[in-house]
Amino acid sequence: MIRTALILMILAVPVQAGPFGLFSRRGGGSGGSYAATGGGFATAQDVASHMARVNRVGHWGGNPGYEGCGAGMSPQAAEMNCCFRNRWQPREVGYAQSASGMWYCCCRY
Repeated sequence: MIRTALILMILAVPVQAGPFGLFSRRGGGSGGSYAATGGGFATAQDVASHMARVNRVGHWGGNPGYEGCGAGMSPQAAEMNCCFRNRWQPREVGYAQSASGMWYCCCRY
Protein backbone atom coordinates (compact mmCIF):
# COMPACT_ATOMS: atom_id res chain seq x y z
CA MET A 1 0.00 0.00 0.00
CA ILE A 2 2.72 2.45 1.01
CA ARG A 3 4.86 1.40 -1.96
CA THR A 4 1.99 2.05 -4.37
CA ALA A 5 1.31 5.44 -2.80
CA LEU A 6 4.98 6.41 -3.13
CA ILE A 7 5.10 5.32 -6.76
CA LEU A 8 1.96 7.33 -7.57
CA MET A 9 3.38 10.41 -5.79
CA ILE A 10 6.63 10.12 -7.74
CA LEU A 11 4.77 9.78 -11.05
CA ALA A 12 2.51 12.74 -10.21
CA VAL A 13 5.38 15.19 -9.64
CA PRO A 14 6.08 17.32 -12.72
CA VAL A 15 9.70 16.74 -13.69
CA GLN A 16 11.85 18.76 -16.02
CA ALA A 17 14.53 16.10 -16.51
CA GLY A 18 14.05 13.15 -14.20
CA PRO A 19 16.42 10.40 -13.16
CA PHE A 20 18.61 9.20 -16.01
CA GLY A 21 16.66 11.41 -18.41
CA LEU A 22 13.68 9.03 -18.54
CA PHE A 23 11.07 11.76 -18.22
CA SER A 24 10.86 15.07 -19.96
CA ARG A 25 8.24 17.70 -20.66
CA ARG A 26 9.03 18.10 -24.33
CA GLY A 27 6.03 18.63 -26.49
CA GLY A 28 4.06 21.08 -24.49
CA GLY A 29 3.61 21.45 -20.76
CA SER A 30 0.92 19.79 -18.72
CA GLY A 31 -2.00 18.07 -20.33
CA GLY A 32 -3.14 19.54 -23.58
CA SER A 33 -5.23 18.14 -26.34
CA TYR A 34 -3.77 15.68 -28.79
CA ALA A 35 -6.97 16.07 -30.79
CA ALA A 36 -5.96 19.66 -31.54
CA THR A 37 -2.87 18.35 -33.38
CA GLY A 38 -4.87 16.07 -35.67
CA GLY A 39 -4.70 12.95 -33.49
CA GLY A 40 -7.28 11.53 -31.15
CA PHE A 41 -7.77 9.43 -28.07
CA ALA A 42 -10.53 7.08 -29.16
CA THR A 43 -8.72 4.01 -27.77
CA ALA A 44 -6.51 3.17 -24.80
CA GLN A 45 -3.74 2.41 -27.31
CA ASP A 46 -3.93 6.00 -28.63
CA VAL A 47 -3.38 7.33 -25.09
CA ALA A 48 -0.51 4.90 -24.38
CA SER A 49 1.18 5.82 -27.65
CA HIS A 50 0.86 9.51 -26.90
CA MET A 51 2.30 9.09 -23.38
CA ALA A 52 5.26 7.19 -24.86
CA ARG A 53 5.77 9.89 -27.48
CA VAL A 54 5.89 12.72 -24.89
CA ASN A 55 7.48 10.61 -22.09
CA ARG A 56 4.82 11.67 -19.61
CA VAL A 57 2.00 9.92 -17.75
CA GLY A 58 -1.29 11.78 -17.91
CA HIS A 59 -4.98 11.66 -18.62
CA TRP A 60 -5.40 13.23 -22.04
CA GLY A 61 -9.17 13.21 -22.43
CA GLY A 62 -11.36 11.60 -25.01
CA ASN A 63 -12.74 8.95 -22.67
CA PRO A 64 -16.29 9.15 -21.27
CA GLY A 65 -15.56 6.54 -18.55
CA TYR A 66 -12.79 5.95 -16.05
CA GLU A 67 -9.20 5.66 -17.12
CA GLY A 68 -6.00 4.66 -15.36
CA CYS A 69 -2.55 5.50 -16.68
CA GLY A 70 0.84 4.29 -15.52
CA ALA A 71 4.48 3.77 -16.42
CA GLY A 72 7.03 1.10 -15.59
CA MET A 73 10.10 -0.75 -16.77
CA SER A 74 7.95 -3.51 -18.35
CA PRO A 75 4.43 -3.67 -19.78
CA GLN A 76 3.24 -5.59 -16.71
CA ALA A 77 4.77 -3.03 -14.30
CA ALA A 78 3.19 -0.17 -16.24
CA GLU A 79 -0.23 -1.82 -16.06
CA MET A 80 0.06 -2.50 -12.33
CA ASN A 81 0.90 1.21 -11.77
CA CYS A 82 -2.32 2.33 -13.47
CA CYS A 83 -4.88 4.07 -11.28
CA PHE A 84 -7.65 1.76 -10.04
CA ARG A 85 -5.97 -1.33 -11.57
CA ASN A 86 -6.11 -3.24 -8.29
CA ARG A 87 -9.86 -2.53 -7.93
CA TRP A 88 -11.40 -2.88 -11.39
CA GLN A 89 -10.98 -5.15 -14.38
CA PRO A 90 -10.12 -3.09 -17.48
CA ARG A 91 -12.32 -3.35 -20.57
CA GLU A 92 -9.53 -1.99 -22.79
CA VAL A 93 -5.74 -1.83 -22.32
CA GLY A 94 -3.05 -0.16 -24.44
CA TYR A 95 0.75 -0.40 -24.12
CA ALA A 96 3.56 1.58 -25.74
CA GLN A 97 7.30 1.87 -25.22
CA SER A 98 9.04 5.22 -25.40
CA ALA A 99 12.39 5.86 -27.07
CA SER A 100 13.99 5.86 -23.59
CA GLY A 101 12.77 2.31 -22.94
CA MET A 102 10.05 3.21 -20.43
CA TRP A 103 6.72 1.42 -20.91
CA TYR A 104 3.40 3.28 -20.69
CA CYS A 105 -0.03 1.77 -20.19
CA CYS A 106 -3.60 3.06 -20.32
CA CYS A 107 -6.45 1.00 -18.84
CA ARG A 108 -10.03 1.97 -19.52
CA TYR A 109 -12.66 0.66 -17.16
